[in-house]
Amino acid sequence: MANNQITGMGIISPIGIGVNSFAEGLRKNKSNFSIEEFNIGGAVYKYPVGKTENFILGDVIADLNIGSTIMSNTKRLRNLSRSSIYSVYCALEAWSDASFDSDLDMSRVALISAGSNTQEYTKFNVQNEYREKIHFLNPNYGLNFFDTDIIGVLTELLGIRGEGHLIGAASASGNMAIIQGLRLIDTCEYDVVIIVAPLMDLSIFEYQGFTALGAMAKLSAVSDNADICNPFNKDHCGFVYGQSSACLILESEIHAVRRGKQGYGSVEGYGISMDANRNPNPTVEGEKRAMRKAMSDAGINPFDIDYVNTHGTGSPIGDRTEVEAILSVGLKGVKINSTKSLIGHALTAAGLVESVASLIQMKDSFIHGNKNLTDPISDALDWVKSCNCNSELKYILNNSFGFGGISTSIILKK
Repeated sequence: MANNQITGMGIISPIGIGVNSFAEGLRKNKSNFSIEEFNIGGAVYKYPVGKTENFILGDVIADLNIGSTIMSNTKRLRNLSRSSIYSVYCALEAWSDASFDSDLDMSRVALISAGSNTQEYTKFNVQNEYREKIHFLNPNYGLNFFDTDIIGVLTELLGIRGEGHLIGAASASGNMAIIQGLRLIDTCEYDVVIIVAPLMDLSIFEYQGFTALGAMAKLSAVSDNADICNPFNKDHCGFVYGQSSACLILESEIHAVRRGKQGYGSVEGYGISMDANRNPNPTVEGEKRAMRKAMSDAGINPFDIDYVNTHGTGSPIGDRTEVEAILSVGLKGVKINSTKSLIGHALTAAGLVESVASLIQMKDSFIHGNKNLTDPISDALDWVKSCNCNSELKYILNNSFGFGGISTSIILKK
């Protein structure tokens, strides 16, 4: 039995702000893709009228039960990037969801942020604006260009006294942060670990870089916004970016039981594998090792897995590699989909976002559809093409793979 419980969740996604709204979007197989300033993608800022940043820090946070002290502290937030603002909301929603007592020992609370280079759009804008008047640059830039600024912001907001750091593993960062959180809980040094995945906010340079690599779908391939993201379909042509951020709160089993808190589930096992390869192309062997290690660590076999939430980006080489790896570890009859088909690829936040999606489906006993999957690249897998609302899920395997040969898999248990 794992020594942990996931006791709080928070999320911002293109199909909903907040866990309840996101869950409704998953149940309805909702998507929200459009052509934006630089490229195609799933955009959060299409939801509210006006500036999303003010909307999130104002009206949305006001609806959370986070206590008067924390609420008062949020009103002092200034000069944060969009990436950090999304993180603040997700962390506060998860904190409210976990319902901690006022006597929580904050020296036994740790914080991990998933991902690096998450604020590129903000830095690009600042550098453009002040290029000819650099002496007028706001001094806060000396703080908030660091990705670690979100560590400072959240520890100040919540009063965290334990350790805090970020962990980067490309598109596997979300899963890797969960794994690191699990390791901290297992040391018994911490009762609570807050794991946050900031929005990875791209500038035109990242869009161009991904497109030049052949990884990102091109505008020329788009005929209809609703059809642009199609993981595992034969006409897939690259990943579609999606604006998402998420937070999970991992708590020791003993601590959760002591305060009478029922969790959504536990992280039962994990696997990590490297390919000894700098390049973006994945390998079947690396992905197989990660999945096998995760199942072995959890003490289960492939027949115990009820559902695989794939990495499933829509990249032709990535999708084909993952299908082959899934089949080779004995998961042929397991239900499979890609959350990215609804919300796009959140990049460094993807693993955490998709863990939230997995836990929601586990709690509510359904599996969302794999949108735009009309002609699968393989008929050997049990694809969930439309919503299946009667699926009891005890064990879920969540895959996240990153450039540089980083393969991660985690096992979630109800």
